Amino acid sequence: MKLHQLQYFREVCAQNGITKAAETLHISQPAVSNAIKELEEEFHVKLFKRVDKRLILTKEGAWFLLEVEELLSRANALTQKMYHLGTQKNLIRIGLPPMISVMAFRLIQDFHSAHPEIELELYDEASLTLRRMLQEDKVDVIIVSGMNTDFTNLGFCKLQRSELLFCVNRNHPLAGEPCVSIAHAALEPVVMFKSSFHVREKVLERFHENGCTPRVMWTTQQLYTQLQLIRNGMAAGFLFREIVENEEDITGIPLDPPMETDIEMVWLKNGKVYQDINCFIRFTQEHCRKYGLKCVKE
Repeated sequence: MKLHQLQYFREVCAQNGITKAAETLHISQPAVSNAIKELEEEFHVKLFKRVDKRLILTKEGAWFLLEVEELLSRANALTQKMYHLGTQKNLIRIGLPPMISVMAFRLIQDFHSAHPEIELELYDEASLTLRRMLQEDKVDVIIVSGMNTDFTNLGFCKLQRSELLFCVNRNHPLAGEPCVSIAHAALEPVVMFKSSFHVREKVLERFHENGCTPRVMWTTQQLYTQLQLIRNGMAAGFLFREIVENEEDITGIPLDPPMETDIEMVWLKNGKVYQDINCFIRFTQEHCRKYGLKCVKE
């Protein structure tokens, strides 16, 4: 008795005939007939009888059908279980630049609470570095500021749009201004992320477009360092609105015109797709529809 014979038998019962069963299964009629014949010969019973050119189950055939339904159901469940085990990883490597790492804290916390069995390995790196790591299969999924993802081997979705603000100490002369031009910002000493950070490239592009050169006095890859320099009035900086909206000692001023960017999630489409990674992708999409990526302090 083979699994495909049971599948053919069940389909013959469902279609009340070998011809229709063969059409539904997309195989030849003799293949179906031979499968039924082999089952009858193996068990020395008649599974069907012909009545007015129709196949009718015998008493033995009717009992056999009940058992076949259960066997095929269990076989399907086993197949799904083994597939799930084969595509489980129980580890997700997630890449997050410093500012987005803070903004996504609630997301990571909620996912861990919902799926404590999955280990999360976090990589705090620059956006450009994380994109390279993703292509090299060193991380599974990244959440970065948008950079017009167009690689055919990548899947991505936009999670939200955020705005970069020009940030100063709350006592700074510009703190009360409703907006500031990039030319005016060029007059202030600033702290910026190091190269390979997308935010840095976006800000420098705005300066270049306006024929300005920023007074970069400090460079760092640490968000904490930037916040401290701005809090203490030693420099201004460019940070996402969600980062500074709850900072008592920092005022974020919109640029004129505004500088907005998309936050997007990116993952590899090619290769083996693990269930745990798909779970995180779906969870993140749903989480952001409900709450958005929010600052850890909220």
